[in-house]
Amino acid sequence: MTAGPAAPLLLSVEDDPQVRASIVTWLEDSGYRVVEAADGPAGLAAFRAHAPDLVLLDMGLPGLPGMEVLRAMAAESPRTPVVVVSANAAITDAIGAFKAGAWDYVTKPVLNFDVLEQTIRNCLERRALREEVRRVQERHRTLLQSVPVIVFTLGPGADLEFINGTCQAITGYSPQQALAEPGWLLAHTHPDDRAALAQALEAARAGPAGALHTDFRFTHRQGYTLHLRARGLERGADAPGAVAGVIADLTESVFLEKMLVQREKLNTLGAVTAELAHEIRNPLTSLGGFARRLAEAHPDLKEAGIILEQALRLEHLLERITAYAAPVPVRMQRASLTALLTFCLDRLSPALARRRLALRLRLDPALPDVHTDPDLLTETLAAVLSRLAEGMGAQAALTVSTRALAGHARLDLDLDDPALAEAAEAAASGERLLMPFEEGGATLGPALAHRNVKSLGGHLALTPRPRGLTVTVSLPLADAQRQAP
Repeated sequence: MTAGPAAPLLLSVEDDPQVRASIVTWLEDSGYRVVEAADGPAGLAAFRAHAPDLVLLDMGLPGLPGMEVLRAMAAESPRTPVVVVSANAAITDAIGAFKAGAWDYVTKPVLNFDVLEQTIRNCLERRALREEVRRVQERHRTLLQSVPVIVFTLGPGADLEFINGTCQAITGYSPQQALAEPGWLLAHTHPDDRAALAQALEAARAGPAGALHTDFRFTHRQGYTLHLRARGLERGADAPGAVAGVIADLTESVFLEKMLVQREKLNTLGAVTAELAHEIRNPLTSLGGFARRLAEAHPDLKEAGIILEQALRLEHLLERITAYAAPVPVRMQRASLTALLTFCLDRLSPALARRRLALRLRLDPALPDVHTDPDLLTETLAAVLSRLAEGMGAQAALTVSTRALAGHARLDLDLDDPALAEAAEAAASGERLLMPFEEGGATLGPALAHRNVKSLGGHLALTPRPRGLTVTVSLPLADAQRQAP
């Protein structure tokens, strides 16, 4: 047989033994469990030891006045009902007791215990209702703080009035930091998106509730870029000019979409490259042979030398195309990207020191291992870092950051160089750097670096920026690779 819920536990604090005995007897006959005390100190001790569901408290207590006992109980446990049972029927005493924290007031002698019982039931029901309201509010607060989106409210200005705890999980800033910084949301929005977001917020203030609908980039506290989407919520009628909304993190989906697009582009490029190399090789061999014969037969013929020079140039280009299309042998295993990257940076440190270039490291200490070929990856990373160092000016800075994202380890190499051209000029070279037709210089070229990373199951992307460039390398995590079907 399953035991039912325990009967409420009541505490009777009464100095008159006969009155206390009658109250205790009646309460026990009514099915309550009872603890009793004869003075103020004993009452407080029993209150703290037993945590009763309700207290019946006399005001005229020895040792410690009843009003002091009442204030102490109300301060320590305001959710515990305290019913004052007093011989003083003055209204001023009742008002004082209510101000001190009493839930109800009953005068002595208690002539009708039914009235006392109803008072007890009413107080216990009020306590249960308050507890239920508190639990609902706590669940709501917990849900609001833990939903996987940022919930925020902006006041009539640009300052936050509320933001939930998910703020820290997504942006790296705690709610306290975000609320304390004036204009926090706009201040950390990407400069290229700031005006558009400010305009969207202003339109949301003037428009109907829920009118906010915009995507923007935001700088994480660790310095990397997030892709966020803001949507409006219903706002209260008492908050004119305020904007309430939610912000979702789209970074993973944007990242995966870009990776998929680049892989499709490079797959197509690889197929075209192989076909192109095959189609060029036969006529190029004939052209080169005839150019050599012509140059030997007519050494003074300037045109023959030009034809031979261009034929040799085409042969060199064909070698690069063939190298790009050739499969790369890899031996995949579990490895630490942080360890490999640290090794490459150690090798690069003398060159950086000579050039007095700033190096900033934002490496995730908890980054999981990747599934890769350590030797090939080390060679590729060293080549990319060396190539960046070769092109950096005296005032340049290189920020190296890592993090886990969407089953991948992501490495960002952010180059800030005042000597670089504006974005329009940089963008013209950004796409070309991934093609196999660009010269590689003294080190492994970007096209072959991209080919190597692709062979490791990842991708490499170059994103030109005003006065800068970002190289992103993504590699599959070892655990994600093991779980894949």
